[in-house]
Amino acid sequence: MTRALIIEDEPESRQNLQNLLEKYCPEVSIVATGESNADLINLAQGDKGERFDVAFLDISLPDGLVFQGLQKLKEIPFDIIFVTAYDKYALTAFDFSAIDYVLKPIEPDDLRRAVSRIATNAKTTNTKQRLELFQQNYAPSGPNAYEKIGIAAVEGVHFVRLSDIVRLEAEDNYTHFLLNTAERITTAKTIKAYEDSLTRFNFVRVHKKHIVNMNYMKTYVKGEGGYLVLENGENIEVSRRKKSTLSEAIGRMYGEV
Repeated sequence: MTRALIIEDEPESRQNLQNLLEKYCPEVSIVATGESNADLINLAQGDKGERFDVAFLDISLPDGLVFQGLQKLKEIPFDIIFVTAYDKYALTAFDFSAIDYVLKPIEPDDLRRAVSRIATNAKTTNTKQRLELFQQNYAPSGPNAYEKIGIAAVEGVHFVRLSDIVRLEAEDNYTHFLLNTAERITTAKTIKAYEDSLTRFNFVRVHKKHIVNMNYMKTYVKGEGGYLVLENGENIEVSRRKKSTLSEAIGRMYGEV
């Protein structure tokens, strides 16, 4: 069984999450619940702290943002899934830090998706580092915002500089990150999950299978069967549907098409 802690200040929301977990995620056993940062600290630092495999946390609590409580913990020996209302900054920060989340109102499929990743991430990831990266990216005006992305792979989370990513390649429901060191990192997320987040950082979707870091483009060969030549010598196909997208991106970045 996966042992869970829930911190949610609204009784109805807390009960709803419990009901959904019992119905759709029977492998999850709710060990304790609370409604504040004070509860989080008391439960996580007490005798039961080591018993949690995962904590479902609301972000906004009566005694402040939940990050305040997390920062007071000496260690975080459990995985974290945020349960939160829509916040565009938060959603981007989640994507870049590899912290999982479920949006309110909760959809069963989203909840199952998040729970399915607990066994993979728990015990093998640096939760504090993931939280630090989340908080950096949650404040886009900060000096370190969006320098790195957390990529959740089978063996743990890799923290990679955006500037080191050459391209992304889709394979069914998996995405491969290809780095300038020739390293390949594979995550169980679709390439679509990264497309919107990376577009603003000069990445462009050129094919259903490929997202490319424009800083690594060397030549764009136009015409029928067009393709990109990258700095590392790779040729990446540009689909007919994505040619206009690529041309617009090149125009924005270099002033030429």
